[in-house]
Amino acid sequence: MNTVLYFYAFLLIFLLKVAISVFIYFSGNDFFGGGNDSTYYHAYAIGETDVITSAWPVFLRWLNELGVYSREFISFCLKLIGFIVIPLLVARLAWVRKSLDRQRVYWAAIVVISAYPTLLYYTTDIYRDVIMVALWLLGVFIFRELSSEKRLFHKTYFFVFGLAVAYLLLEFRGYLGFSYFFALVLAPLYSFRRYPFIFSIFIFLAGLFGFYLFGLLEPVLAYRSIFSDYQTGGSNLGISFSSVIQFFPDLLLSVVYQLFGVYFTGISSVAVFLTESLPFIFLITYVIRNRKYSTKFVDYLIVFFVTYSIIWLLGNDNLGTAVRLRMFSYISILIAFFVIYQTKKIVLCCGKC
Repeated sequence: MNTVLYFYAFLLIFLLKVAISVFIYFSGNDFFGGGNDSTYYHAYAIGETDVITSAWPVFLRWLNELGVYSREFISFCLKLIGFIVIPLLVARLAWVRKSLDRQRVYWAAIVVISAYPTLLYYTTDIYRDVIMVALWLLGVFIFRELSSEKRLFHKTYFFVFGLAVAYLLLEFRGYLGFSYFFALVLAPLYSFRRYPFIFSIFIFLAGLFGFYLFGLLEPVLAYRSIFSDYQTGGSNLGISFSSVIQFFPDLLLSVVYQLFGVYFTGISSVAVFLTESLPFIFLITYVIRNRKYSTKFVDYLIVFFVTYSIIWLLGNDNLGTAVRLRMFSYISILIAFFVIYQTKKIVLCCGKC
């Protein structure tokens, strides 16, 4: 498939998303559950409530105090970011300069991320998720620069900017900012390519179990227990991590149900599995099987993916919320896939020369 066909595919998806957005606007359907946060954000922006949950409603009220807030206009801006800016950012992050396939991969990445249903859904109103994804992707550019930069001054320069991004993400969603910071600091110490995969998994699980035994995971698990009080259309999973014996079985179920999406409560969950989880399973399988072609940039993505994913897998017990939280996990692996794919072709091509 050449770049022209990818461009037309993107254009077709773009027009289809516009039509779907109009339909959702008038139907008001909540396809993925998890509540309509946008109603609360609007209420805070116009002063009907003073409960602060993140930096996003504070920003919206600030716009309102300046006299420039409009729910429809903000929603329109988020659509532009979700439909155009985010696909361009992902495509640029997937770009490998030495790859002969970089143009084709660029447009393929645009098409794939443009077809992400959950990202589309959160462009339909003033949700914070779209702006968080865009901000996080800008932070991933810092990961890429740090992975290739050799000069100490320039590495320090980018690291400071990374700290600023981590702080902003922390204000939007605490564990997202923490996971970004964790990868920023510790990814240089890890090599996805060099360290044996099974050994890495064993060490990680042993460390995680140790944290559980010493009660260090209690704040995250306490948050998870909140979901038992709020049933949302049967989408709560009932996984509690309530005993030492059940820790690993519960963790496995949480990964299978939430990360891989193998938990069906209706037609919408089946549709999300087919359009999001199934492609993710293919992507992560490819990344793991071809990790010998990984790069330092991919190391950052993998450390972030593991850290962020394990936090929300431990802290969340709702399928609808999982669909929203795992966007960052899925996009991390998507970018890693494209980088490894191109690096593999470069290495194999050089081997034939």
